[in-house]
Order: sequence, then C-alpha cells, then structure tokens
Amino acid sequence: MTGFFARYFKSWESDQPRFQWLSAFGKATLRDALRLHRPLPHKVNISLEADENVRHVVGEMSRCGLWNAQNRVLNIDSARVATVFSASKNQFFFGDDSNNRVLDLFRCSPESFAREIAQKIGARGPRISPVAACATGAHCIAIGAQQIEDGYADVAICGAIEPVLSPLVLAVYDNMGALSKSHLMRPFDQKRDGFVPNSGAGCLVLEKEEKARSRGAEIFGYVSGWAMNADATHMTAMCPSGSSIARAIEYSMRRANVQTVDYINAHGTATKLNDETEARGICSVLGNKVPVSSTKPLTGHLLGAAGAVEAVISLLALRENFAPPTLNLENIDASCDLDLVVGKGREIEMQSVLSLNYGFGGHLGALLFTKN
Repeated sequence: MTGFFARYFKSWESDQPRFQWLSAFGKATLRDALRLHRPLPHKVNISLEADENVRHVVGEMSRCGLWNAQNRVLNIDSARVATVFSASKNQFFFGDDSNNRVLDLFRCSPESFAREIAQKIGARGPRISPVAACATGAHCIAIGAQQIEDGYADVAICGAIEPVLSPLVLAVYDNMGALSKSHLMRPFDQKRDGFVPNSGAGCLVLEKEEKARSRGAEIFGYVSGWAMNADATHMTAMCPSGSSIARAIEYSMRRANVQTVDYINAHGTATKLNDETEARGICSVLGNKVPVSSTKPLTGHLLGAAGAVEAVISLLALRENFAPPTLNLENIDASCDLDLVVGKGREIEMQSVLSLNYGFGGHLGALLFTKN
C-alpha cells in the first residue's frame, strides 16, 4: 500500500461543511481526530460531489508518485491500473429534456465514481464497482488486492463513497428502528439504540510490492488477508451464532497466514442484534483477549463508505500502535463479551489489524492489514 486517504463530514462552521481528513501523507493522527471530534448534527444534509472526490484521488496518486501532475499522465502503464470504486447507493440526479425532468441513470449508478476516476487519470485496467450495502468499501479493497494478486493489475485504486444521505433512504432506516433516537452511537453499550448516519469517502492505493520497491515508493502497510462472505439468514439480520462472521475472520487470517491479530476495528453499529452477533463471531475465533473497538461513534455510520474509511483508520492504528476507543461506551452489555477499548484509547504494539464490515442482505467483508 503506497497511499490512502479518508474524509468524513464533521460539523458546520459559518454555514460551510467541515470534514475530518486522514491521509498517508497528512499530519492528522487518530488522536487528533478524536480530540477534534464533536457530536454530529441531527441532520447531515450535504452532498459529496464526484468531481471533488476524484480530485482527492488524483492528489493522492500524485503524492505517492504514480501521477505526473504537470503533464497530467500516469507514471506507469495505464493498462495495469485497476479502478475498484463504488457506493452502496447514490443520489438521484435529474437532467432536463426541455419538456420533462428525467432521471439521469448514468450519474445515479454507483459505478459513476469508478468511471470518473478512471477517465480522469486514463486508467485502462480492470474497472469494477461492487455493491455490497455497508460492506461495499471492504469488498472494493478486497477485490483491488485480488486483481493485483491474480496478475491483472500492478496498481489498484480502491475505495468507496457515501455521497449523500437521501431522505428516502433515511426514512427506511428510521422505520426499521435502525437509527438512534438519542442521536448518539453507543456500540456494545447496554443503552445502545441504533446508528447515526453520515457521509464520507475512503480510498487506498494498492501496488504490487515489487513495482513499489523498484520505484522507491514508501510502503505504509500490506493488505495481507481478506474475505468476502455471505450470510443467507435474513435481509437485515445474520445467523445469531455469529458463524458467518467467524468464517470471514478465519478466511482472512488463513490468507494472511497469521494465528491471531493485535487489534480489531469492529463493524459495531450500536444496534442490538449486530453488536451481539458480532461479539459471538469474534469470540468464537479469537476469544475475548484481543482489543476491539468500533470507531463509528467518531465517524458516524458511513454506510457504503464505512469499510473504506475504517480501513484507513485501521491502517493509522497499525502505524501509530494505538487502538482508538469506542466513544460513548459506558456500560458494557454482558452479551458483548469482548476486550473493548474505552476511555482515551490504548497503546498497543501492533503487527496486524483486522477490520470488519457487514451489510443488509448478508454481505460480509474482512480486511487484515500487516506492517510487513
């Protein structure tokens, strides 16, 4: 991995949206993000434009030496650059045919972000846009890594964006009882009552190790293991035993050839069923001795972008040897028998970090990052 960034909406200042920015080349640390955290407003009414997201991707490509900003060309074979980027949903855009407002299907599609990125930099390798609900970001990164491992690409630009919180989608979540009535996420807490949605984006620049070393690129970490599994139990609930989660963890660890991990960034949506099921799945494989936290109280639930942004947070945790806390966790639910990180976080010497994400429909994603 030779580059990564994440951004998520943080607050309004003078009627302008402010974002928290995290990057491989930035100065902000996890501790900075925690220190600057403020509770999200009750309604997050912003839109992340595709053009702006593309600019950030191109900027990261330039910083890691893959894009020549002056000549506006790639510094590597464009046919060997894969683009794996998507969204779980997208905004409904309308064009004008002079008489009637019509749905612009090209801009509504989640693949529009991958298309914009590929066209901007001239990437002619595989272009893939998986949609896996709230596991979309994790799946994009796993598929990007797979493209490189299978020899289809030398570089993969992979990630996800949740561009806008549609009132229709929010109404569905609210009617399901998934949104927090207190507007405060409390993963694994006795008083948890749902999640707080937010908008954001995350991206990883993955590169074949030999190519990265040959050009003297800085390597920030490795995507050593991954899994993309499915749970066929129910549209909005997984098998209560957590067996599907356990299987995803085992697959990712087997691929990475590790026996344990040093920290887990859990999906932790602060819904009753998710947190209990996730705890069972983790415990069945790793017991309750591995430090675990959910960073969604920090970022909000970024839905399709959650896996990408939490991958960046996991990488920062790995680099900083710092396990971020689960904010707002005061009274641990006895059914969530995990070593949960609370308070101000925990200093841990890390060699490996596991990031977990799940989505409605039974999608599961696991990403295992290592230092070498």
